Amino acid sequence: MTISNDASGRAVKDFLAEAEEIIDQLSLDLVALSDCADSGDCNPEIINSIFRGAHSLKGLAGMFGFGTISDLAHNLENLLDSLRLGKIPLNHSTVTVLFDSMELLGALVRSSGDGDDEKLDISEVLSRINACMTVPVKTGGGSPLESLGIPSGMLNALTEYEEHRLLENIRKGKRLYCVHASFSLATFDSDLGELTDTLKNTGEVISTLPSAGGNLDAGIDFDLLYGTDLAPSELRGMLDHEGVEINPLGSDQPLPLLQQEMFESPVQPGQQGEEAGLTAKSMSRTVRVDIGKLDELMNIVGELVLSHSTIAGLTMKLRSEGFSPIAVDLAKAAKGLERRLSDLQKGVMEIRMIPVGQLFDKMTRIVRKISREQEKKVDLRLFGADTELDKLIVEDISDPLMHIIRNAVDHGIEPSEERIRLGKNEKGTISLSSYQKGNHVVIEVEDDGRGIDLKKVKQKALKKGLIQSVDGLSDREAMEIIFLPGFSTADQISEVSGRGVGMDVVKNNIAALSGMVDVESEPGKGCRVIITLPITLAIMKALIIACAGRTYAIPITSILETLAVDKRDLLTIERREVMQLREATLPLVRLDAFFDLQRPQQETDEFYVVVVGVAEKKLGLIVDNLTGQQDIVIKSLGDTLKGVRGVSGAADLGDQRTILVLDVGGIVGEATRGML
Repeated sequence: MTISNDASGRAVKDFLAEAEEIIDQLSLDLVALSDCADSGDCNPEIINSIFRGAHSLKGLAGMFGFGTISDLAHNLENLLDSLRLGKIPLNHSTVTVLFDSMELLGALVRSSGDGDDEKLDISEVLSRINACMTVPVKTGGGSPLESLGIPSGMLNALTEYEEHRLLENIRKGKRLYCVHASFSLATFDSDLGELTDTLKNTGEVISTLPSAGGNLDAGIDFDLLYGTDLAPSELRGMLDHEGVEINPLGSDQPLPLLQQEMFESPVQPGQQGEEAGLTAKSMSRTVRVDIGKLDELMNIVGELVLSHSTIAGLTMKLRSEGFSPIAVDLAKAAKGLERRLSDLQKGVMEIRMIPVGQLFDKMTRIVRKISREQEKKVDLRLFGADTELDKLIVEDISDPLMHIIRNAVDHGIEPSEERIRLGKNEKGTISLSSYQKGNHVVIEVEDDGRGIDLKKVKQKALKKGLIQSVDGLSDREAMEIIFLPGFSTADQISEVSGRGVGMDVVKNNIAALSGMVDVESEPGKGCRVIITLPITLAIMKALIIACAGRTYAIPITSILETLAVDKRDLLTIERREVMQLREATLPLVRLDAFFDLQRPQQETDEFYVVVVGVAEKKLGLIVDNLTGQQDIVIKSLGDTLKGVRGVSGAADLGDQRTILVLDVGGIVGEATRGML
């Protein structure tokens, strides 16, 4: 069988997507496993889950010829197999190797799409994996299994892993039972599953084996080797089912702890047998779709929206000429089309939406890694992980959020000794939360650390030549300094900070998404970074405005209100135009002056002010006219023009006119910085 190049390319792309999903899940399991190393207790299924994931990744990588990924996954699988069998201890050193291996696997998968995976060296990680596997768990004495009264047939049928789990239950002083169950041939699979789930609630099902029963034509019997803290009477009360017998192994008392030096953290049970039947039918109700296809579908919907706008315009023109039957019918059809398009648009946008919890999970790994490297104790708390954002926005916000989280750990959270001296809990807290606010999503990162030392910020900025003087510099103005390129308060350069690359990149990346970032801080109590983002950048309603003979679109999500204003309503404060708006002072920016446009006609005394707001900041844009609202599809300006300030993209109005879409966040940021 031959496969076309296109089909092969799609297959490789599917592999890379599936590999990333596997690595993301493995990373989450590693976080849980790391907690096991801290607490000394964990769900035995975790290591098995990681082991199966590494095995799947190895097979997939080998199938598609990604040798480097396959080699690393194979070695990782061996390490996990030794861990699940209790041959090596579960400690912080082993967990660190697992984390580093998983990060390298992720880097290999990401670079494989560009054909650069061979450039990454895995030899150092392989050496660390092999070093971990040379540290055996010390054991002493003979095996106690022979004295338990376990039937020889069951004992001989135990796998190496099941034998290890049996020893682990003995070490913990669990009572052991052989639970004999008889089921009907017609329902044995569901009945056995129900019994197993019931037992797992109060203990561990170590092994499940078929057993010789009475009537082999009508039923089937199983013996389940089971470890629990329950006494025989309690277990019989819980399993008061016909056909279930409970046989204690050994004495009725809990088994004494074995006198052997084993690692404290438990490891995980294997799967409970093979699946009952082989089938090619998938039970999944989800489909993996390339985001490029969703973009193409969104573009088509956008074109339909524009076509509808054209039809609606023609309908209005016909009706203005007289209420003919054709005009009335066309208006009804246009209205029906609008409703269907609205449903279609909503459906496509919902497909693109994903919970920010996927992003938060990645931040959990980053906090754990950096806090360990810096020997700080940090507790990350997550709120609002089910809030949804456009897939592309989630991807683009990942790096800025990572920078903010790193700053919180590095600059914000103090070492444990310092926190205790200050009367704080020795473990610092970082709260990562998200919530929807109108048509925006707000993501907040708050820590209870030392906060931002504004005096130090001013002195550093002065030393670096970023400002000329600190005289008269307010705290709010000083807070804006942290977003300047090349600024850092770190005294020493490290992998995390001190290079002067961070918050300026964060602000630029967020501004590129038509978002805003704001910082609040209280010395000694902590810092809060607030990111405000639009829910989606695909199709949105916009206000079409005119200024200096040009037409622009402003996203409705950023507009608070519009005002008709006379020239006499304007005031000047410190050479800046402002106006009074409900007992508050609203700063104003003339859009033609912002873009340095030349007016083709004389300035009038009457104009409009579009009040826009992002986060807690408000600004009034002075424009000549408001021409109406319209659904628009934002198109990228390309790499050449992507740095143009105040512009987020372009849009087609449907009448063969292309206009610029204003970046409200960027304009507000530029204007407020210019007012400092």
